[in-house]
Amino acid sequence: MQPKAKKIIFIAVLLAGCIITSLISTNDEAKTLPVSSLPQSAQGAVTSKAVQAKTVRVQVSGAVLEPGIYDVPASCRVEEAIAAAGGLTENADSERVNLVRKVRDGMQIRVPVQKAARTSRTQRKNAQATAGYSASSTKKVGSTRAGTEKNNSAVQSVRINSASAGELQQLPGIGPALAQRIIETRNSGRFTSADDLLRVPGIGKAKLAKLRDYVEVD
Repeated sequence: MQPKAKKIIFIAVLLAGCIITSLISTNDEAKTLPVSSLPQSAQGAVTSKAVQAKTVRVQVSGAVLEPGIYDVPASCRVEEAIAAAGGLTENADSERVNLVRKVRDGMQIRVPVQKAARTSRTQRKNAQATAGYSASSTKKVGSTRAGTEKNNSAVQSVRINSASAGELQQLPGIGPALAQRIIETRNSGRFTSADDLLRVPGIGKAKLAKLRDYVEVD
């Protein structure tokens, strides 16, 4: 083979090797394409998935300053989740919480209140309820007494020898029928004293005692 032909073959093999090397390099670059070279929407999806894979959502409640739902690192522990919720309150019972436990997605972390604080709060509520009941009862009794005094003061003295049936009915315990019997009794003989009301059918000593202060004999 002539030297010129050998040279041409060598050049052809060299060019083929360069082309193959270039194709392999391009394929590797496509496989290791960085996130920054992706479209913006694709970058957001990749970043979102990465964040989701590194955080979990937990609920922190009870004796913490800011109860609520928080996204915390997947590797964090209960004490860190409580810190994210503002930390413990003064009456928190931290001895009943495993602070070094690792959190998991969907976990609820509830910090209880100290027993002494719960007892004090219960006693305070009971005391308030008792005080409210006592005040209500006192008010009710006072209202009843005031109403009775008001009703009694509203009854004026009635002249039993000249009062009409309507006026007689203003007396305590006297209705239309009893008022009519009082009129019929006095027509047969005038009343000379309050005790004469005992002549009226339906009026006994007990009823007379209630009427005595409100009747006049004219």
